[in-house]
Amino acid sequence: MDTEIAGRITGDAYVCAMGSYVVDVLNPIGVKLPVYPVKGHSVTIQVADDRFAPQSTIMDEAHKVAITRLGDRIRVAGQAEIAGYSNRLGPHATDTVKHLIGDLFPRGGDLSRAEGWTGLRPMTPDGTSVLGPTQYDNLFVNTGHGTLGWTMACGSSRAVADVVLGKTHEISLDGLTAARYVR
Repeated sequence: MDTEIAGRITGDAYVCAMGSYVVDVLNPIGVKLPVYPVKGHSVTIQVADDRFAPQSTIMDEAHKVAITRLGDRIRVAGQAEIAGYSNRLGPHATDTVKHLIGDLFPRGGDLSRAEGWTGLRPMTPDGTSVLGPTQYDNLFVNTGHGTLGWTMACGSSRAVADVVLGKTHEISLDGLTAARYVR
């Protein structure tokens, strides 16, 4: 179902949680955040033989790749490419992650049917998320998680929601707010 929203939308508080695209929304109103899109790549393959497939998540620090078992599939994610806002998956973008899974688990998954994917990771220069208030009393942000977006999503959202609602938050936002970028 397509929903079109026309006109002005008003509220008591606003949270901008749009990944790399927060820059496009916030720059025009004077909120300057150094959040940059860094393209990550992954492949998902069907498990070919459970005996030879990974059973849990494995991190290959040398190649900066995570291998995760998702039921009857294996997802191999890693690498980073600075390519602006392009979501195009180049012909060789997943070669390294395919090579890695084929090398470590040659009989574990069916690489001939690998499905490639790419997505933009919102990165900050210091690698730390930007959470909480901005210079506007009713505008808050939740972005900049980089490669840990899904990992940090619930905790970050809870912390920002607590700030928006004026509750004492369980997670300290010291050093995480947009104020660290104000000169």
